[in-house]
Amino acid sequence: MASLNLQQQIEGTCVHEKIKKLFRNMRSAIIHKFFAFIILTYPIASIAFSCPFTTKWNVSVISALREDLVVHIKSGDDDLGNHTIPYVGNYSWSFCEKVGGHTLFYAYFWWGSKFQSIDLFNKAISDKLILHADPEHCYWFVKPEGFFVTNIPSGGGEFIKGWN
Repeated sequence: MASLNLQQQIEGTCVHEKIKKLFRNMRSAIIHKFFAFIILTYPIASIAFSCPFTTKWNVSVISALREDLVVHIKSGDDDLGNHTIPYVGNYSWSFCEKVGGHTLFYAYFWWGSKFQSIDLFNKAISDKLILHADPEHCYWFVKPEGFFVTNIPSGGGEFIKGWN
């Protein structure tokens, strides 16, 4: 009887070891498949977040106002919401330009008691910026005199509109 118990224990241990080995192999296979999935889908994900047929634009609104600037930015497809931009602060976003150049982003600005609405990106703005060295960037500088656009981050830019 004692030898039968020992034999059952040995067989039980062998079964236990086989099960552990099976789970180890399954875990290893799952990890390998997961990494293979990541490696194979990365190029597709990269294309999905790039703009294969149009320009990817990076837009920044930079405040040169001593008081907080409140801005609400929208497009036909996206509502980027309200943002409070402090002095020399900025709000930035990126998007793929629509085929045919029909992309429009517009905004409402509040500075103290002053208000202004302005198109931040449209075909006319795109055409102005494409003439310069770095056409994928659009910088809006909001100053006491009004709104200036450029593709150079150091400031300046072309005056587009004053405050109401």
